[in-house]
Amino acid sequence: MEVYNENVLKDGQKLIIRNVSEDDAQGLIDLLKTVDDETKFLAREPGEFCFTLEQEKEFIKGMMNADNNILFIGEIDGTIVANCSVGIVTNNKRYLHRAAMGISVRKKYWSKGIGRLLMNECINWCKEKGVEQLELEVVTENSRAISMYEKFGFEKYGTKKHALKYSDGTYADEYYMILFLE
Repeated sequence: MEVYNENVLKDGQKLIIRNVSEDDAQGLIDLLKTVDDETKFLAREPGEFCFTLEQEKEFIKGMMNADNNILFIGEIDGTIVANCSVGIVTNNKRYLHRAAMGISVRKKYWSKGIGRLLMNECINWCKEKGVEQLELEVVTENSRAISMYEKFGFEKYGTKKHALKYSDGTYADEYYMILFLE
């Protein structure tokens, strides 16, 4: 699925949403390191992401050649400010109706509608692939993300206790959320 969409954000900035390419490797590394420092709602501690440029290029190459997952980036003025990945849970036949997704946006660009636009692309990809349910996990304290997901029709269907353990020894729970597409 080839995607290239230009969108005008609430503040008038132009956001390009497109498929990732190998040329995006350094920009994606920069994004991931930045968002890990900006929020405690993602899977990694600050500084934990350590792919080299070559490793990131290989990862991107794998995503570009895969049939059952995709990685979108959001770009403003040539800088990657967000990413979103979605993919089939596993290639076992009994799971081919399920996809899981993850999304991250640089804090500087929160509340501009970028997450919503990326979510639309994920849902479109799922529908094109015949996916019946889209799943995600979200930290229970991440009310902004939960609100957005609920606006798309996602429902909470469980809680994973102590899903994340922070470096200070505290824990965070995660909600399981699901969107039925059929």
